[in-house]
Amino acid sequence: MIDLVRTRPERDERGLTLVELMVVVVMIAIGILALSLVQTHSYSDVYRTGMQTRAIDIARLHLEAARSAGFTLAASDSGVTGGFAFHCQLDSVDVGLRRVTSTVFWQDRGAARSVRLMDLISTR
Repeated sequence: MIDLVRTRPERDERGLTLVELMVVVVMIAIGILALSLVQTHSYSDVYRTGMQTRAIDIARLHLEAARSAGFTLAASDSGVTGGFAFHCQLDSVDVGLRRVTSTVFWQDRGAARSVRLMDLISTR
């Protein structure tokens, strides 16, 4: 007797279906979108930190200028430099002791920001 049962050829199941491929593409797209969002926030934080660092440098510069002038020659000062406004104020705290307050102001995306540094100068 002849066996007339037809056998199907073996299916090659090593490949990907179109649905599986689309799922992988969507997952990769979501990952890339998340990475771009992180990069955008990182850029914003680096910019904000850079502006604050510049403001601290300006405040420190004016504070050191007042300290190096000495107790008798130090004077209050204010002005604008590189988009930053600064104000250096000297106040008498006690006999032979003055407080130097250096404040720097700037605008960051419409919000007013400031940094303040203080130090003391004595007659000795």
